[in-house]
Amino acid sequence: MVRKETHTIKHLIQLQDLIVARAQQQASMATARLQQLDKNIATLAGELPVELKTHFNRLLQKNIEAIVPITGENCSGCGYALTKTMVNSVHAGNELNRCPNCTRILYSPDVPLTRNTPRRRWGDPVKRGIDRFSSPELMIPSLKGTTKEEILLEMCNNLREQGYIENCDDLHNAALRREAIVSTAVEHGIAFPHVRGVEGGGLTLTLGISKKGVKFGADGNKLSKIFFYMVIPTAASAFYLKLLSGLTQSFSTKEAREALMTAKTQEELWKILTKATKKTIA
Repeated sequence: MVRKETHTIKHLIQLQDLIVARAQQQASMATARLQQLDKNIATLAGELPVELKTHFNRLLQKNIEAIVPITGENCSGCGYALTKTMVNSVHAGNELNRCPNCTRILYSPDVPLTRNTPRRRWGDPVKRGIDRFSSPELMIPSLKGTTKEEILLEMCNNLREQGYIENCDDLHNAALRREAIVSTAVEHGIAFPHVRGVEGGGLTLTLGISKKGVKFGADGNKLSKIFFYMVIPTAASAFYLKLLSGLTQSFSTKEAREALMTAKTQEELWKILTKATKKTIA
């Protein structure tokens, strides 16, 4: 038997996923699906008790995410250390728990998503721009996959091979679940696949190019060729939208996109990416 509060938590997570998906569509200047997303959001929100809906909307005015998973014994939204009693209550799912610090609603993830982040060494130069989120070894100038699933797995494996994650299974499944909400493919052959709520380190970007293109979005007649795959900690969810907007702006011209497509090596692709985003990503 599913507890009432467990059902409510899943309902809130589903609602939040749609709200975040809508924000992502706006940030990437993809307006075609906004009307349907608005309809789905209104339907789910209308099923909430008035008091909970009011609190949820109030939280969304301050943060892109109003309900967040706990990581160990901490709120993943603000990092606040929770009491063991609250942690046990969150895991039990018998009632709605709110972080004492940021007041976000807390839940226990079915499969906690964690990963590694290569440590910064003493004396390393301070990183700026896109260099804060990516690196040359995360560039894939020639993806081999011919389907959406293969592309996502190939990019996930690259993160594993470079030491950013230990296992691809959970991350890959999470990316596929995100695509099922609404495709991250946008115009001009670009797609922004990603996984949110992956704790351990900062936001990480890997860029892959498919020379032939694959059917990635809902429109089977259009092919996606440029893939910005991002792994996003909960605390970086709001900044992710700024990064997505910056990438969209950087590659809004045909010339900029064609430059990516001509890269033959990781070094070439990295150089093109850093040059194109120099003014749009601080």
